[in-house]
Amino acid sequence: MSYFDEMIATERIPDSYVGWEQYRREVTEYIENNCREKKESGQDTDAANSKPVLALWGIGPAGDIDIGRLADNYRLVLIDRDREAVLSAVREYGLKEQDYIIADIPFWHVDDDQYRLYEAMLEDCEDTEHILEFLTGIATANSGKYIGRTESGDIVNDTDRYLDIFDYSVAVGLHSQLNSRFAALLYHYRDNYHDEDLRLISSAISGLNEAAVERLNDYMYHMTKDVLIYGYEVAACEDQTCAEKLANAFDRRDVETMKSVEHIEGVAQLMKDMSLHMNYDVELVDSRHMVWPFDTAGGRKNYVMGFAAMRKI
Repeated sequence: MSYFDEMIATERIPDSYVGWEQYRREVTEYIENNCREKKESGQDTDAANSKPVLALWGIGPAGDIDIGRLADNYRLVLIDRDREAVLSAVREYGLKEQDYIIADIPFWHVDDDQYRLYEAMLEDCEDTEHILEFLTGIATANSGKYIGRTESGDIVNDTDRYLDIFDYSVAVGLHSQLNSRFAALLYHYRDNYHDEDLRLISSAISGLNEAAVERLNDYMYHMTKDVLIYGYEVAACEDQTCAEKLANAFDRRDVETMKSVEHIEGVAQLMKDMSLHMNYDVELVDSRHMVWPFDTAGGRKNYVMGFAAMRKI
């Protein structure tokens, strides 16, 4: 088994539906509080077609968001490349066919064959120049702004009514994952390269993250009518009590705590992109921090998660 295969096998945390119960409840409540139902006069508010449309980007198996609870008040668009993971979530929460659609919106596309090729290059000590060319090709293939409409072939079922606009969009923990496999593979094979080579390849991966975050946010912005919610990793602690103290310090906007944190790849680019748009085409309406017990059973980490709800202006 290659390291890439091992990495995929460990990406899903066992018993997350049980271990993340409190965090999932907090995240779901945050979404509900900031994505208020729209009840237009003269409409039957119980009718399915009167529910606002809530898009959940990179939802996967939905261990961190209660899609069953959300389905009571929203029409759900479950966006993810991994259809089987989404279907497992649909079964877990008992969603009915009329509650949701599954979408694969190709805002950033890297397939497993490309990761396997990249791993083979690192394992074989391929010239840094060739690796940089490969990563540049990934960026070029994914270049371009949102053009106003996603091809219907990328969406499952009869979904034209969802293509043009969502009422609300949510992405939790997605920005840091867009190119994380490239960084993880490089770290695994780091002994095959000199420090300067590692710096150059890492810089190229950082550039990929900047492009990927900008593209994801561009799609979310143009496909969403009202509120955008981003959830992102701020810090990691082995001890949950430590994570809770950090979350409280961030909510108090403690200057020293905020200065002590160095954002991980993907999140750093998200922070930059948010700052460019803040008070220009979006306004911050709510923010808070929570503790995500990511893999406490494995003794690995608790994440302090930041959440930002922004309304388009």
